[in-house]
Amino acid sequence: MFEGRYGKFWIRDDILFVVYKPELVISLKVAKQVVRDRLEVQQNLEYPVFCDLSGVTDSSLVARRYLVQEGTLLIKALAFYTTSPVAVRLTEFYLKTLNHKVPTKFFTNKDQAINFLKPYMDMK
Repeated sequence: MFEGRYGKFWIRDDILFVVYKPELVISLKVAKQVVRDRLEVQQNLEYPVFCDLSGVTDSSLVARRYLVQEGTLLIKALAFYTTSPVAVRLTEFYLKTLNHKVPTKFFTNKDQAINFLKPYMDMK
């Protein structure tokens, strides 16, 4: 496991897990660092990504745009997970307002999120 300033990252069963730290506001600076950390963990390999947004309290428009564009490098598919009411609203807005380059879905159930990613685990 790698712990960065804004989150924790680990790979298990060919899925990359990203868990943001509590009370996190995602600015462009934060988004760029999270992507750098994720790419370091991935070591130039593509993975489906499980992203736990429970700690996120807000995000800027420029950060969201960055994450949906440059931030999807080496991601096969993306499952957002949270049960936090604030993160749920932010994620629903994010998914509705920006065009995503990779298959992306939002879940409030961890098992459903992981099941969504399974078809992308063995893709070369």
